[in-house]
Amino acid sequence: MKGKELNRAIITISLVGVLVSTYALYVELLADLRPGYKAMCDISEHASCSKVLTSKYAKGLGLVPEGSPFKVPNCVYGIIFYCIIIFLTTYDHLMAVRLQLGLSAMSLVICVYLAYLLIFILKDFCVVCVSTYVVNIANTFLIKKKHTYVMTKNK
Repeated sequence: MKGKELNRAIITISLVGVLVSTYALYVELLADLRPGYKAMCDISEHASCSKVLTSKYAKGLGLVPEGSPFKVPNCVYGIIFYCIIIFLTTYDHLMAVRLQLGLSAMSLVICVYLAYLLIFILKDFCVVCVSTYVVNIANTFLIKKKHTYVMTKNK
């Protein structure tokens, strides 16, 4: 893939991430407002995104103390993350790509942590959550390719 194609792919996959995260925020807000709310992603008792998105781990990664201004829904962090990735994609400078690579690697670490919580603590399956994991893996793969491309272009 060439530089422009990689940039388009990264932006496209990041826009999918923004959409999935926005839907997660929608589900989370509606579930808070309407007890008993059933989202489209609630497939069964053990595959319920609204159950996961209203758990104590759905805000501040379950790590931020109550009352902190950083105790916001995880999906808000996701939306911000994808917007930063989109913004950085407009630059083909090595430092911008390295920053993207670092951020995407950090997103994978967070995905592993959240997947652990999903499987072993909440014992649930969340289609929305798993979708963001897939988006983050794809983004990291594409950003790694862009890093290689920029490195060879700068030689």
